[in-house]
Amino acid sequence: MGRLCTLSEPVSIAEAVERVKRHVGVQHLRLALGRGKTMESSVGVMAVCAGSGSSVLSGAPADLYLTGEMSHHEVLDATAEGRSVILCEHSNSERGYLQELGVQITHCLDGKVEVLHAKTDRDPLLVV
Repeated sequence: MGRLCTLSEPVSIAEAVERVKRHVGVQHLRLALGRGKTMESSVGVMAVCAGSGSSVLSGAPADLYLTGEMSHHEVLDATAEGRSVILCEHSNSERGYLQELGVQITHCLDGKVEVLHAKTDRDPLLVV
């Protein structure tokens, strides 16, 4: 499941990239600029899907797609439509939800389990 987000105030692609880096906790990510776009182009609507989001995001009416991974040809399709794409790697895009998921699991099981999060968990791929 993905989300289509209308920003309260548009931001540049450069600012969107920096915000995603901070939120996800990475120094590097991958960016494909949409046809005719620059780092200063405006983003007013973002389509977001954790993991591998191309099937969910395809055709979504957004300025920018944010997901973990997409195939080369799916990125080409999006950029040909003028949509920019941020890829932050599959598990990096999912990791931020783990704390909330742990709370929900504990609640659903009436506190009878303790949900632990691995301190060593990280994406197996590095973008260098």
